[in-house]
Amino acid sequence: MQRGRLHDALSTVRSAGLAVAAIAGLALSAPAVAQDKELNWGVRDTPRALFAPYNYSGDVMIMSLIQDQLLTFGTGGELQPALATSWEATDPLTYVYTIRTDAVFSDGTPVTVDDVVYSLNLHLDPAVGSQEASLFGSVESVSGEGDKVTVKLKEPSSLWKYIPASIGGYIWQKSSVEKDTKNYGSPQNLPVGSGPYMVTEYVADSHVTLVRNPHYWGAAPQFDKITFTVLPDDQTRFLALQQGDIDGTFNVPNTALAQWSSVATLTNFPSYIWRGLTVDMEQAPFNDIHVRKALNYAIDKQALAAGLLGGLAVPSSTVNDPGIFVGTLPQADIDAAYGKLLSFPYDLEKAKEEMAASSVPNGFATTLNVPEDSATISQIAQAIKQSWAAIGVDLTLNMMPGGPRFQIILDHEPNLGVQVIGNVPDAPDPVQMALQYFSSVQAVKNGNNSSNLKDPKIDEVLDNALKATDPAEAARLVLEAQVLASEQVPVVPLIWQKSVVALKQGWTMDDLQAFWNMSVWVNKLKTN
Repeated sequence: MQRGRLHDALSTVRSAGLAVAAIAGLALSAPAVAQDKELNWGVRDTPRALFAPYNYSGDVMIMSLIQDQLLTFGTGGELQPALATSWEATDPLTYVYTIRTDAVFSDGTPVTVDDVVYSLNLHLDPAVGSQEASLFGSVESVSGEGDKVTVKLKEPSSLWKYIPASIGGYIWQKSSVEKDTKNYGSPQNLPVGSGPYMVTEYVADSHVTLVRNPHYWGAAPQFDKITFTVLPDDQTRFLALQQGDIDGTFNVPNTALAQWSSVATLTNFPSYIWRGLTVDMEQAPFNDIHVRKALNYAIDKQALAAGLLGGLAVPSSTVNDPGIFVGTLPQADIDAAYGKLLSFPYDLEKAKEEMAASSVPNGFATTLNVPEDSATISQIAQAIKQSWAAIGVDLTLNMMPGGPRFQIILDHEPNLGVQVIGNVPDAPDPVQMALQYFSSVQAVKNGNNSSNLKDPKIDEVLDNALKATDPAEAARLVLEAQVLASEQVPVVPLIWQKSVVALKQGWTMDDLQAFWNMSVWVNKLKTN
């Protein structure tokens, strides 16, 4: 609109025969107008919801800019204050958080202890059906009094201390959630938060726009406005970055890193991503260990990591990336434990031998649900389909939206078959991933154990790891549980993967580490 008015003004002046120099003089005499600092970020798909109980996914990168958490992670994964100014474990079952008194929601109302208690209890309410309910499995109760929030545990938990800084630690405005809980965080019912930004627009298949929260208690973030533009197609996203329509994206196709590096600054960083398959051990023919071994042997994981992931991945042998143990245990101990895992290097002949010894020597047909919004998983699925065909397995790839696909795992109905997994821990604690995929406690509705691995010995070891107060002891128990689980072959481990960010040339992003998306990550951008 301003450009149109200026054009009209210039035309009028020229038609009156006034000198262009006069216009220039007028322009120079006008006061300078400060320009808002804006960030335009490319994302692959529309957030399923901006409400964590309904969206356990990578969309936390947006939610973490809107919602405060009780605590936050520092660069090294250490816990730091956020809405809670201090915290302590008064005994192994009791955590007390002191809530700051200067926090205000973006609508101007204060954040109260009642809001904090309500937010944490959302994950304990079966009526809500929170996708993060499993993170609260050890919680007995949450209560508040004065400026204190008290969390009581059923049993000691080495994992709990990190949950307030994770996706489970977001604090929501009780009054706004209660008005329409079912649709909260949707484009029709925008969330209200006390974080550094507030949502002004949320348009499905188009964009999400954030502006600074004028009531934010912390230091003002560097950008006045952030627009997350939905660009599902990799090439469209590439062209948008090349042309300057977006400033950066975390959605970089691993097979096109060379192309992207020609127009952008690429930085990779550790994130402990595990990609693999679960196989339902209670469903034929996957209840046959020979079948599970055959499926493992038939996949060339080294080629998968090198060919599809552009050097950002290595073959995996279990769920936890060994890097998550670094700093807790000596490297020699980590290496020794991983050396004990039952592993399956690519060997087509062994795969065929295992199939011949199985209940289905002539092969079988099955289906794999593939999230259509993930190019990486789609490529991995195609490679698996070709690999398994060599041993007589006819794999149908059922492309479907990512949200409903993940909900099938959470619903945990019988006959889960094969499920493709891409997961990352929510905290710098190896207990979580081992619990999610190897504990029978997770082989239930809203649990992640879609292999239905149920072994009393593994459960005991993991239970002891969860209760351990010494991080080194907990880590050693997790290593033991991983070895025990590998002997039953409940999963087909594929790769451990790093993440990558693409930025417009001249921009950089420092100190990116795992768990970056649960902090005000935009402040790490250096725009030069």
